[in-house]
Amino acid sequence: MGKKWYLCWIGLLVFVLFLAGCGNDEDASGKGKDDSGNEDGVTIKFHTWINDDAGKWDKVVAAFEEEHPEINVEVEPLVENMSNEEYLQKLDLLASSGEELDVMMFSDVTDLSKRADAGLVAPIDSLIEEEKLNIEEEYSNSSYPKIDDSYYGLPGKMVTMLVLLNKDHLDEAGLPVPTDWTWEDYKEYAEKLTKTEGNTKRYGSYFHTWPDVYFILKLLGKQENSSIVNSDGTSNMEDPMLEETLKLRYDMEQVDKSSVPLSETLSQKLDYRQQFFSESASMIPSGSWMVSEWGAFTPDFTMAWAPWPKNNEEGPSYTEIGGDIFSIANNSEHKEEAYTFIRWMTTEGMILQETWIPTWNNSDLNEVLDNIIATTTNPEAVDKESLIYTLENSVPGIRSYPFSYLTEAYNEFNTEAELYLLGDQDLETTISNAKEKVQAVIDENQK
Repeated sequence: MGKKWYLCWIGLLVFVLFLAGCGNDEDASGKGKDDSGNEDGVTIKFHTWINDDAGKWDKVVAAFEEEHPEINVEVEPLVENMSNEEYLQKLDLLASSGEELDVMMFSDVTDLSKRADAGLVAPIDSLIEEEKLNIEEEYSNSSYPKIDDSYYGLPGKMVTMLVLLNKDHLDEAGLPVPTDWTWEDYKEYAEKLTKTEGNTKRYGSYFHTWPDVYFILKLLGKQENSSIVNSDGTSNMEDPMLEETLKLRYDMEQVDKSSVPLSETLSQKLDYRQQFFSESASMIPSGSWMVSEWGAFTPDFTMAWAPWPKNNEEGPSYTEIGGDIFSIANNSEHKEEAYTFIRWMTTEGMILQETWIPTWNNSDLNEVLDNIIATTTNPEAVDKESLIYTLENSVPGIRSYPFSYLTEAYNEFNTEAELYLLGDQDLETTISNAKEKVQAVIDENQK
């Protein structure tokens, strides 16, 4: 009798849970109701490192859902501090735990390539073909998320590497905003902008810690072969621009004392935004995301922009031009809906966001910048003329293939470069060791 009662009780519980499930707006398949009661509504999850304040997700998602009432979007910023590195760690944990994902963002093709190689990201060629979309006509020449002849996402914001300058410091030193300059010019500017006496001590320059930018400054100024691994999988560690970059930094940090020493950056855990906006440094090579991403700072000085310094006086100002990528998870059950969202997000959504410069070719640069600058804490701080000039006169170099092991190669290079810049190893030994270690990474991954 007791067993029968138990089975009846279990049956009743299952029935009640079934009824409760039927009453929910969303069932286990991810289908839900839109505001009009549409039973065919689908909910997709969107993971990013961009927090709500910067991404303005409430406004953006509301606009998308109004245009596409059959798709509901749940934005899930995995970090609040806008740390891409921490975001990737948490995203990888979700993926390894079997969490169902839909849409996710990557800051560059290298981060994407590593996850695509691991099977996390889905190719979207069939969806692109179905729409008859020509990506290279629709989006500007920046970060095409193409790996092994397949597309693994759509490009979002455009990031142009450039130099951000404190115009008030330039005016004080009698220096014009550069429009065509070399790294030797940059070095001279840094020396003239440095102040070592009084209460207003400052450095003329600050280089941050990212090895794929600040340890290859001159390499990024080349038309092609601008990475430590070439597109054919061979090492590019023989390029003299690598040695010249490290020598430039050493001289500025240890000899001229015109740039923040790496030892100080590491020991004090300095941040590039803090260094620039607190006026501790007059110039920083950085990216165009700095047009609006000021963090908690409200600069009361004028910011100017200049093109990436050239390696020699001849030719155009080549630079790295890349950007965010919106991708679709391989295990998503709603790939078509996810594609609808990323297509909208990389076009109309980027304009509506009024935070970053889009790669979408149908956007108006002047209007976009006006809207972005208007939303900052101090629009008067932006020297728009120098910004437009820099963006329009920066020529993208030919990017190397985004091998999934590229980050590992840069980490090995970083270890040796730091020893040199900290004064613990000579330059010849540094380059020799770095060549050997990078080649070992290449060999291990090409077996």
